Amino acid sequence: MSCFCDYVLAGALVVGAILPCASIARAESPEEPDPVYHNLRYTDDFSHPIDLTQSTDPWDRLKHITIGDGKYGPSYLTIGGEVRERFETYLNPNFGLHAPRSDAYLLDRMQEDFDLHVTNYVRAFVQLGEMERLGNRGVSSTTDIDKFDLFQGFVDLRPPSPFGDAPVVRIGREELLFGFQRLIAVREGPNVRRDFDGLRLSDQVGDATIDLFTVRPVVDHIGVFEDHANPGQAMAGGYLTLPVGPALKTDLYLLDYENETAKYRGLTGIEHRQTVGTRLFGAAGGFDWNLEAAAQTGTFANHDIRAYLLAGIAGYTFRDLPWTPRLAVATNDASGDNAHGSKIGTFNAMFPRLPYFAETALLVPANVIDVRPVLTVRPLQDVMVVFGWDTLWRASTSDGLYGSGMSEYANTSKVTGKRVGTELTVDVRWRIDQHLQVGAIAAEFLSGPAVQEALGKTVTYGVLFGTYRF
Repeated sequence: MSCFCDYVLAGALVVGAILPCASIARAESPEEPDPVYHNLRYTDDFSHPIDLTQSTDPWDRLKHITIGDGKYGPSYLTIGGEVRERFETYLNPNFGLHAPRSDAYLLDRMQEDFDLHVTNYVRAFVQLGEMERLGNRGVSSTTDIDKFDLFQGFVDLRPPSPFGDAPVVRIGREELLFGFQRLIAVREGPNVRRDFDGLRLSDQVGDATIDLFTVRPVVDHIGVFEDHANPGQAMAGGYLTLPVGPALKTDLYLLDYENETAKYRGLTGIEHRQTVGTRLFGAAGGFDWNLEAAAQTGTFANHDIRAYLLAGIAGYTFRDLPWTPRLAVATNDASGDNAHGSKIGTFNAMFPRLPYFAETALLVPANVIDVRPVLTVRPLQDVMVVFGWDTLWRASTSDGLYGSGMSEYANTSKVTGKRVGTELTVDVRWRIDQHLQVGAIAAEFLSGPAVQEALGKTVTYGVLFGTYRF
């Protein structure tokens, strides 16, 4: 960590000390919007100069540092960053399958980003960072440690257009996030977020946006500046969002995915999968909803692929009651494989958010059906408490259970049990100010027959975290 620590210390001598801060890893609960510092830091908007004589935020001097101004627009630099500390502890991690009985460790994330705008037509964004783990996880993980590296680095070209739109051509390394993050997400829960190398074309016409992209996921390596694009995986596609009414929007998407080392039915081969899907979302009169459906076709080895995902969350907020309670129900139906059939039926969410179902982050949406009632309350304006009760079943009893990276848990495809288990969670988050958040999570995954018959156990999970963004 010495390179990055020295770098941060040098910056701190100039701009002040950085405090630890909380992440937003919401699973099926809705993400808390941050009015200033966003989940994708390159979407932070400091396009207007700040009057430092009226400012009370010491970090404002790092926002919109004027370089020049001309007939093609202003040139300026914005500097930001993040420090996250996250202590996690598990009893029976990975259901206790080929894992120690317990573990506890501290995840340390430090990032700094530089956003340079050169007139209205060129932009360069760079994010450097270092991630460390103190303590022994006891199970294999590629998302805990990454020495000083480039996590994002891209150039935007914004050509003028006579059609009233706003096209942007982006080349380089970036984090991607689409929709409810069911298929393409930044992976906030783990220490190392997910990023991609490639090309992206974005355009906006009124309230409609479209993204066309061709990318490869970045492989995380521990060494300094060793991360690189994965030559064995690729994704290309298009994602369209447009309003269809005063309280309703829709996403339409088509994704083409390839993995040269995929594993299904105990075989390893080339997976070529196409996903077509749609999402309907909106809010009105206290109600909110987010519904999604996706179908997959393609090939793996000598087998055709036929898979699907149906997912949704709908809730109602009682705005006139104390603590502003919100009741919601989330559900997923991610298809599984019939091992006796000729077609591969396991749904592959490719790059989903983690955690996906609930905070233990044990499973991805593949061969899983779940129903999760959720209660959210706000005892104070800046404090949010989420209670969840998630019950899960296997969609197919001849397919296994899958963790991060579509890794199948040992022997779970050989058991007869259908019910996977029930996960109880309590999630408390306090936004102290626009920079600092802290929180705690406690979760218990009560394993059912589909896990117990594979010699899996009940999982207990706890976390304390804090994130400071500037």
